[in-house]
Amino acid sequence: MSNLSSVIKEGSTVMLLGTPDESLIAKPAKQSKFIEDLAPEQQFQHVNQLPIGFQNMGNTCYMNATLQALYRIEPLREMVLEYKPTDSSSGRTAEEPHRKIVIEVKRCFENLKSKSFKSVMPMVLLTALRKCYPQFAERDSQSGFYKQQDAEELFTQLFQTMSIVFGDKFSDQFNIRFRTTIKDTNNEEDVKITEDENDVKLQCHISGTTNFLKNGLLESLHDKIEKRSEITGINSIYSVDKQITKLPEFLTVQYVRFFWKRSAGKKSKILRKVVFPFQLDVSDMLSPEYAKSKIQVRDDFRQIDKQRIEKENENKKRKLNSNDETQSIVLTPREKYETEVALVESEKEHWRQEYIKKTPKDLEPGENPSCLYELVGVITHQGANSESGHYQSFIRDDIDENKWYNFNDDKVNVVSKEKIETLAGGGESDSALILIFKGFGL
Repeated sequence: MSNLSSVIKEGSTVMLLGTPDESLIAKPAKQSKFIEDLAPEQQFQHVNQLPIGFQNMGNTCYMNATLQALYRIEPLREMVLEYKPTDSSSGRTAEEPHRKIVIEVKRCFENLKSKSFKSVMPMVLLTALRKCYPQFAERDSQSGFYKQQDAEELFTQLFQTMSIVFGDKFSDQFNIRFRTTIKDTNNEEDVKITEDENDVKLQCHISGTTNFLKNGLLESLHDKIEKRSEITGINSIYSVDKQITKLPEFLTVQYVRFFWKRSAGKKSKILRKVVFPFQLDVSDMLSPEYAKSKIQVRDDFRQIDKQRIEKENENKKRKLNSNDETQSIVLTPREKYETEVALVESEKEHWRQEYIKKTPKDLEPGENPSCLYELVGVITHQGANSESGHYQSFIRDDIDENKWYNFNDDKVNVVSKEKIETLAGGGESDSALILIFKGFGL
């Protein structure tokens, strides 16, 4: 410094020329977060592998259960999470309320995915729902509180909103297509066949003899109505028969448990026990030509699944016979969990590729390759009518098929597969209202 002071006078301005070494020192692209720096409720989620729930804001369990079930439907979840409203869409006044609902559902899904907090409070979504669908803003005339609502009705309305916002992209993923034949029982020449009838769910009608889901589904595809004949000009009884000509990857089934009871002035509940399967084969609900292709893929998929089970059993035997003392690497609980998840994901990917080899190349967008489904979600109702009681959802774990989660608002618990079997009804306890099936092998 003494040499420099003899050359540069005190108070002089000096300009330094050169090229900075940017690669040596740089601000982190993403700020590091440590568990110790997080809020207590955020720390809770980092050490807890359970998914999170929704807070009940006063008779909103119907919404909480429905959102958990919708989040489980992967194509819908990804569609919502990737949603980016455009300037052109925001200008459409009729679509605006539905767009706001999707934006708020996206916010809820992001919170479920990140598990940033102990639970989610979907207050803004609830406000948007009540504005778009006023029936969900109905209040009790005596107490003034918001009434309990029907989870199935909300499920249907949210599907309607998604269809409005996403258009064909959504419809292609979730629509079931039917061939409908309407025939005059008194005149065989009076027949009308339509090929383009669509719905987003199958219905299981419950009669005094309905004991199994499959029976109720088949009954719902065959009905009789009375209407005026365009040929004879008189009223006649017509048979209405439906056959499925397109199956979606995710199939929703509704138990028609609620009916309007005039004496009570409300929708009462059919308490009858109707058993549902963990694996559903709908081959006998399809048109003959459609069934032929689906049955072939079903049989191929079942053969692959048989090989998968045999390999799993071999791996279990090998693990039991192995000597754990020979393992020199000691893993922490988190490392052990992450290792197990990675191994399971690797196995799943292997078998997924095997299923893809047997999957037809000419499928429609969102179409199930086979006629086989596996149960992944259940929305239940507890109580005697739709305006009271309590809604919950039961969702299967992505990794362990025998492990299920019970979402009771903000309380989340692990339950066994055996517990799910008790949700078939038979009283005012938890009874299945909506079933969500995923295409087998997907």
